[in-house]
Amino acid sequence: MDSSPSPSLLYKINTFDDGNQILKHYQNIWLKTGSRFKGQKISLKNMIDNSIVIKSISSWKVNLITYTPS
Repeated sequence: MDSSPSPSLLYKINTFDDGNQILKHYQNIWLKTGSRFKGQKISLKNMIDNSIVIKSISSWKVNLITYTPS
């Protein structure tokens, strides 16, 4: 069984503010782990360093990472 996350759940942060500026130096690939307020706020976990968690960030501050098959 493949335990890789679904590509549809991977995001990159486009706006680092509200205390999230310190996360700018991490690789910008995040797994969506939850949502609240009808998806307006989401929680993320960094794909490279799983100990880095954002408990709440506005959904407009992130973009879905889309993959195009080769």
